[in-house]
Amino acid sequence: MKKHKLLAVILIALLQATLFTGCYDKRELDDMAYAIALGFDKGSINELRMTLQMAVPTNIAGGESGGGGDSEKSSTVITIDAPSIYSGLNMLNTFVSKQINLSHLKAIIFSEEIAKEGISKYMHTMIRNREFRPNVNIIVSRGPAEEFIKAVKPALETNPAKYYELLLDAYEYTGFTTDTQLISFYNKSESTSIQPVAVLAGVSRYKSSDEFDVSASTFKEKGRKSPLEGDFKGGDLPKVGGLNIEVMGLAVFDGIKMVGELDGEETTYHLMVEGKFNSTYFTMPDPMYEGNYIVFQANRSRLPQKDVEFIGDKPKLIVKVFLECDIVSIQSGFNYESEENIEIIQKAAEDYIRDGIKKYLEKNTKIYKTDTNGFGNKVKGRFLTWKEWEEFDWYSKFKEATYDVEVNLTVRRPGLIVKTVPEQKSNE
Repeated sequence: MKKHKLLAVILIALLQATLFTGCYDKRELDDMAYAIALGFDKGSINELRMTLQMAVPTNIAGGESGGGGDSEKSSTVITIDAPSIYSGLNMLNTFVSKQINLSHLKAIIFSEEIAKEGISKYMHTMIRNREFRPNVNIIVSRGPAEEFIKAVKPALETNPAKYYELLLDAYEYTGFTTDTQLISFYNKSESTSIQPVAVLAGVSRYKSSDEFDVSASTFKEKGRKSPLEGDFKGGDLPKVGGLNIEVMGLAVFDGIKMVGELDGEETTYHLMVEGKFNSTYFTMPDPMYEGNYIVFQANRSRLPQKDVEFIGDKPKLIVKVFLECDIVSIQSGFNYESEENIEIIQKAAEDYIRDGIKKYLEKNTKIYKTDTNGFGNKVKGRFLTWKEWEEFDWYSKFKEATYDVEVNLTVRRPGLIVKTVPEQKSNE
C-alpha cells in the first residue's frame, strides 16, 4: 500500500513539474514579420533574386475593424539578390526589425525563366523546412516574379493574404485555373505516373483600352473567327483598370521543368478530365444560326471516369465526363427550350466539349508529352513489381496515345424563360 502511495506522489510531482516549465525557444507573435508571398527570379549579381511581400498587421487591423485601412499600405515588398533562399533570409534579417517567418505564406511565385530551367533545387529546399506549409500555392509568372508581386494591390481586400486565398480559389467557379499546392506539386514532380501543373499568371499588358488587340489570344490556332472568354492566358486579357495582375491558364511541367502553357479553355478541360471541375460559364457557337452564341452555366454532375486500354503497345485513353447545364443566353432567339429542340443544343454542347477535350489531350500527348491527368495511375496497378513498372517507361508510351472521349451533358433548366418567342419582323 505504501508503495502505491509513493508512486502516486511521484507521478503527481512529475505532472505538476510540467506545468511550471517554460518555452525556452518561444517566439512572440509581435516579434515576427510574416511573409505572404515569395517570388524567385534570376539575379544579376547573384544566382537568385528573391522578392518577399510581407504583411503590415497594423494597417490590416485598421481596415478590418472599420478604421479605413489602406490596402496599398497593408503589405511591403522587399527584393534582394542572394545565392540561396536562406542566405537571402539572413541578409533580409539584417535590416528588417522583426524576424522573418514563412509559416503564413499564401503563394510562391516562380518566373517563367526559372521554371523553364528547372526548379528542383528550390523545391527540395522548401519541402525540408517546416515553415513552408504543404498547402502553399505554386504560381508561374509569365514575367518577372518581382513585377508580379509588386502589382498585387487589392482594392476589395485590405488583407493581401485573404486576397491570395480568394483569388486562387476562384477556379471553383471560373474553371480557368486550378489549385497547385506545394506538397502535391512536389509529389507529382517526383512521380512516374503523373506530372505537375502550376497556376499561370501575369501582369496586364495594356495601359489603355485603345491598345486592345487579339495578337496574344489563342483563338486563331483553334480555327475561330474571334476570341471567346477562355482564349487567353494570364497577362493577355483585354482589360484595364482594377488590379494589374491576371491569373488564367496553367504552366505544364515535365518533372521539374516547365515545358508549355495552357490557356483558360484548355485549363477547363484539364479540370474536367482530372475531376476538379466544379462550375463555369461557357460560350459555344449556335448550331443553327451562324454568328450567334449560346451561353451555358455548366456544372459537374459526377466525377469523370478514366481508364487506359492498350492496342498493341499504344495506349488508348478513355474519358467519360458528366455535366449538367443551365441555359443563360440564346442570342438567336430560337426556341431551343422546347422539348423537340432541347436535344439539338444538348448534342451540340456534347460535341463541342468532346472536341475541346480531344484537342487538349492531343496537345498534352503530342506536343508537351506530359501526363498531367494521371492516366499512368490507371496503368501502374497492373504491374506486379516496381522494377517492371519502371522498365515499362509509361511516359514514353503516353506520347503515342489515342483517345476515346465521351461527354454526357444534360440541360436541366432554361433560366427564367421557358419559351423563346421569335422576334416579330416589321411590315415596313
